[in-house]
Amino acid sequence: MDFYGQNKTDWDEILRDIFPNGILKHCEWTDLNQIVSILNKIGSKDASNHMFYPTGGGLDIESAQLSTEDGCIELFTGLTDILKPKFLSFESFRDDRWNYFRIETNELQPSNVEDSERDNFSEELTELTAGKYVSRRHWDEGEYNGGPLPKGARVLTRYFKGSFVIFSKSSPYNQKSSTYDGRHNKMSAVEFRAYIENVIQNGW
Repeated sequence: MDFYGQNKTDWDEILRDIFPNGILKHCEWTDLNQIVSILNKIGSKDASNHMFYPTGGGLDIESAQLSTEDGCIELFTGLTDILKPKFLSFESFRDDRWNYFRIETNELQPSNVEDSERDNFSEELTELTAGKYVSRRHWDEGEYNGGPLPKGARVLTRYFKGSFVIFSKSSPYNQKSSTYDGRHNKMSAVEFRAYIENVIQNGW
């Protein structure tokens, strides 16, 4: 089976697992445990999905888990991202190649770590132990306070705000490079669905 055929098969299996009684036109989840469970199902098949970041670019979701930070989850994409979900939603269309998930976030306060690598949307930090953050530079230098980093230390990115969308890897949305500009984050959830409906009907 070629890539597109295999991806469609994998994506269909993921959606049937999430919606065993039939795929809905729209669905929302606000419970963090449910959100993590759905994201783990999305990431259960290699290279089946692609997640677009609010700041542009994208990576595949591999898995998710609850964070030690209150109200937050961690996404694993080969990197580690912490975000505070407001809801996870799903939208489906007559042309199911365009079906997608959207994560809308609540505001997450900056860590106030000195010298953190920060922009308007996120900050990159070194986590020494659960919830204890220091500057990213300690990871690059391989030390903290004159000693080696503790076992289990890691680099992660905390997202203060923004929305993320997840399409199948073979979706037309994923195949058009210009969509990596973070356009979904410039629209509300309702506006973005209307945008996709218009693209389906009238083209790019």
